[in-house]
Amino acid sequence: MHRNRLIALAGVIIGIIGLFVKALNTDGEELLPTLNAANPAFPDGVPTIWGGLDLWAQWVLVILIIVVVVICLRPVISEGLDRNSSMIVAVIGVALLAYAVVKWMEAGDDADNLQAAFAQAAADGAIPLAFEVGRSVGFLILIIGTVLVTFAGAMGFMSTDDE
Repeated sequence: MHRNRLIALAGVIIGIIGLFVKALNTDGEELLPTLNAANPAFPDGVPTIWGGLDLWAQWVLVILIIVVVVICLRPVISEGLDRNSSMIVAVIGVALLAYAVVKWMEAGDDADNLQAAFAQAAADGAIPLAFEVGRSVGFLILIIGTVLVTFAGAMGFMSTDDE
């Protein structure tokens, strides 16, 4: 299999792994169901990155992943991607990267809001201490995967031969 195709497929696999990591990290996660029962403003848990996506985004993401995989696995896999396929893979990679960055920024806002809610609950005496909340490493994994997909597509424009 040609290295462009391998890099794109590796990016897809790495990105998929990132999608199924929890979106936020906090030591107070086990208290969320109880806090949610007392105050519905609290989430009942921390979803994965995938679980935090809207349904339309999940469908679009699945379709784009399938397109990249099909392009990478169609004949002849020992040759590099042609220019049109490279362009499609690069554009999909950039779109996925942009969306991953947007979701990463939204997760930062969600982390700040949840951390403030923990602080308020601690001030009210509902929990013993205010827990810190941050973005998970899943976003870094997801962004690395999308960068690899973009890079694999861009490699088709940089090389003039099918090495």
